[in-house]
Amino acid sequence: MLKFSKSIEIFFLESLLKIGLISILIVMVVDYGFNRFDVLRSVIVNGLVLFAIVSTYLLHRKGLFTFAVIWIGSVIMAAMFYQSIESDSITTSSMAVVMVIGFGFSILLTGRLPLLLHGLTLMGMTLVFAWIAMHPAQYGQTDSGDTIVAGVTYLILYVTIAYSSKLLKSRYDEALIMLAAKNNELADKASEIEAQNEELQQSQENLFVLNNHLESMVEERTNKVNEQNERLIRYAYTNAHHLRGPVARLLGLIQLAKLDNNPDYEFLFARIKEQTIELDEVVKSINKELQA
Repeated sequence: MLKFSKSIEIFFLESLLKIGLISILIVMVVDYGFNRFDVLRSVIVNGLVLFAIVSTYLLHRKGLFTFAVIWIGSVIMAAMFYQSIESDSITTSSMAVVMVIGFGFSILLTGRLPLLLHGLTLMGMTLVFAWIAMHPAQYGQTDSGDTIVAGVTYLILYVTIAYSSKLLKSRYDEALIMLAAKNNELADKASEIEAQNEELQQSQENLFVLNNHLESMVEERTNKVNEQNERLIRYAYTNAHHLRGPVARLLGLIQLAKLDNNPDYEFLFARIKEQTIELDEVVKSINKELQA
């Protein structure tokens, strides 16, 4: 905020320097072209103003902003007071320049400096008008009444302009501070929203990864279930075709032994052993398939 506010003041000073340079060049052309004023006084006043503008620009370029403002105000103010005293009458143009300088003090400077400079300016204006009032004949006046009225008028006008411009600058600074606060608040909100967006994006990425992991898990579980189903199918097939055969033959041998009154036990035991061995081989085969 302070940087932005300072840039506005710098822009205002640079604008005043440009306008002042153009104005003093025009005044110099008019003065020297038409010989309207005393040549020596014109050279001194115009030279001081031109010197103040150029030197102020150089000081400003070196970063001495506050000193540059005080310098140009003081030099031009002194030149205007000199012109007012040395002229044959009260010069309205000189007082107008003084008003502009007072306006610049209020706009460009901060703290107690404007108050100090305004006080010095008012003191200088008072001394100038007091000098003119004490020498009315020198300025084409019969008495000092008009000078006093003019002096009071210019003093009141100066105070009014200085106070109004300072009040305007204060309101501007308050509005600028409020605007900066709003901008900071908006920036904080934008940062918060950006952080939330990043968090949401991260959550979406995590959810995407989780979904892919779940799909992998489901696919893996499905493959395992399919493998188990295939094993159960093979087991059912083995149970229906390979396992049932030896069991059925064992049951047949037992039933045959019950029907024969004098069974050949050696034959039966041999056949039972064969079927038992075959049944054991089938069970081992089933176990291998189920464990694979």
